[in-house]
Amino acid sequence: LRLVEKNYKLLDQINYCSQFIEPASDIVAATEAGYEAADALQGAIDFVKNDLGNGPLTSAQKSFLSESMQSCRNNLFVFLKYVPQDKLEGARKRVEEENVANRDEFDGDENAGVYNPVVLPWKAS
Repeated sequence: LRLVEKNYKLLDQINYCSQFIEPASDIVAATEAGYEAADALQGAIDFVKNDLGNGPLTSAQKSFLSESMQSCRNNLFVFLKYVPQDKLEGARKRVEEENVANRDEFDGDENAGVYNPVVLPWKAS
């Protein structure tokens, strides 16, 4: 989760993308969803950092983390509904191209592979 926070800087991305929200009357609703997504992610990060402890993950801990991540994802999808589709499609295309380039540049041996392939949420059925 720290890696996600460090690499994606979700709150910064929400603030940046908010400039593209149209009409302007939707900015409050959009950013509220974005901030709730960032807050859910931060809650999961704080939980892992401060409250998780050592040992096996309990069902309650797993439930908390799963619910936090689902809340984050759901609120991001709400936020993205306010982003103009042309901007969103352009960003999605860049992600897809980067994923292909990363896969093509992977320098593993013949036994290595993608162990956790990503299904892009906008491609899921």
